[in-house]
Amino acid sequence: MKIRLTILFLAIAALGFAQKREFRKIENAITKGDLPEAIEIFSTINESEVEEEYKGQYSFYKAASLIDVTGETKPTLETAYAALDAMNKAESLGYSNPALMGQVKKYINDSLLQIANKKLNSKDNSGALEIVNKLSSESPQDLNMLYNAANLAYQVGEFEQAEEQYLKLFNKGFTGEVITYTAVNKLTKVEESFPNLTLRDVSVKTGSHVSPSESKSPSQLGRIVTNLVWLQKNNGDMASAKSTFSKALKLYGNDESLKISKADNYLTLGMMKEYEEANKALSDEVKDPKVYDNLALAAINAKEYDQAIKYYEKSLSMKPDNFISLSNLGVAYVQKGNLETTSAADQQTLYNKAIQVYEKAHNLDSSNKNIINTLISLYGVFSMEDKITAMKAKL
Repeated sequence: MKIRLTILFLAIAALGFAQKREFRKIENAITKGDLPEAIEIFSTINESEVEEEYKGQYSFYKAASLIDVTGETKPTLETAYAALDAMNKAESLGYSNPALMGQVKKYINDSLLQIANKKLNSKDNSGALEIVNKLSSESPQDLNMLYNAANLAYQVGEFEQAEEQYLKLFNKGFTGEVITYTAVNKLTKVEESFPNLTLRDVSVKTGSHVSPSESKSPSQLGRIVTNLVWLQKNNGDMASAKSTFSKALKLYGNDESLKISKADNYLTLGMMKEYEEANKALSDEVKDPKVYDNLALAAINAKEYDQAIKYYEKSLSMKPDNFISLSNLGVAYVQKGNLETTSAADQQTLYNKAIQVYEKAHNLDSSNKNIINTLISLYGVFSMEDKITAMKAKL
């Protein structure tokens, strides 16, 4: 991150600002590695004195400064929005640097999504949805952001918005598959992701990163179709629900996520014969438990715990001794138990199920402290003092 930020702020030296002394200070701060000081000095430059031809560049660096790409501080909603406005202004003034702008845009979007997630966790559903909707409206061509908005709207019960957005995604053929570009930071030995291929390759060529690789996330088409079909049926439009599913099968019949969701959709549509046939065929069509693991993880991230539980259970039916799947199934049970909509009795049942899978995971890796601490917490719910003592002895 330090190397990338140095590139950002060294570029400022090319601007024809009147405040030469301030820029020398910025360069000195960068040379010393004091990036927070560089940002602080930059923020004192009088925007009104910037020459017209450089205002686009100034706005871009202002966005980088506001969002604090050093990571030293967490931006507030107000400063994140200000950074977004500055980025938009830079683009409207004609500034273009795809690699650097992609980096800062990603930082702004990630910061706003983190704020939205905090609002969601504090039960401020409308505040969270407002942020994600703004990000989606700011970048109408970004279907991934539209997908985030649709998922969140569905999650918080804004079904009219969710249906409209899922339908748009479906009609555009969006599957949610994303290629992630990564490379290992030579200094920290940590694998880092990049917003695009160009920036990753530049980092490798300059020697700051090694071992470039890329991975493709699984299709989310099955979830899009399943949620859309349910929403259309829930809205009293069974004809559209059946039409959507029929069209999906015709256009994307080979999509793995759609194959897995067939049975659920037939059940939603009341097509019981097809539902039974799809359930029987599923084991023949999907041979790799990782397919279910990937779908389950995506469901957990979307807080769709019932779906996550279903997928992990299918994965474990194929590979019962998968430590990661067992651990994540435990997470899904606990998180569902923690929901406000879960009754006290159901919570106890879910916690008991979590204990069972965590104990299986513990048998596979008895030294894993995360599992031990989780079991201690769950045992505490049921006052299992003997088991608590035994687990604490393993820490």
